[in-house]
Amino acid sequence: DYLDAPDQISRQRALELLKPLLEDEKVRKVGLDLKYDRGVLQNYGIELRGIAFDTMLESYILNSVAGRHDMDSLSDRWLKHKTITFEDIAGKGKNQLTFNQIALEEAGRYAAEDADVTLQLHLKMWPELQQHKGPLNVFENIEMPLVPVLSRVERNGVKIDPAVLHKHSEEITLRLAELEKKAHDIAGEAFNLSSTKQMQTSLFEKHGITQLK
Repeated sequence: DYLDAPDQISRQRALELLKPLLEDEKVRKVGLDLKYDRGVLQNYGIELRGIAFDTMLESYILNSVAGRHDMDSLSDRWLKHKTITFEDIAGKGKNQLTFNQIALEEAGRYAAEDADVTLQLHLKMWPELQQHKGPLNVFENIEMPLVPVLSRVERNGVKIDPAVLHKHSEEITLRLAELEKKAHDIAGEAFNLSSTKQMQTSLFEKHGITQLK
């Protein structure tokens, strides 16, 4: 949708060509925030299958308090590579372009790097994750199986019983207070468990716990 834009196949035709690949369970997919991607593809009648690895979840499991888990931040942290940001090609503020207004060459480089960096992040983080049995178990048996489940919940909603929810809320509040006290007793000091900075100071600086890279 810009001046002198080259002729391209229609979106419908592109989706028709990609649909068999994206829905093939045998073709394992690596992505970043695949829960979001799954929801977007469903808007076009495509059911993403073969979800194998999500680099956002790999990063979170390896170090949930390391900072942001978006692709640009992960690329800088793990690959020491500064990615092309959307603002680099689209600008900022009220004059920012939409993706369909960006020249094909620039859009292509941006999209290709997105795919390449996502794979490179997986190849970097996966061997690290495999060295830690506990986190690996959480990733394989909890986080990844939840991707399609949470995607369906976000899309369809879920029925709740307010009375049961309130009861569970009270139970969880009490349990959290118990766990917070236990954590403070183990650490030998009181600190805010919701504060990433205070947790880092207590765990890594005061107690010398090794931080996963």
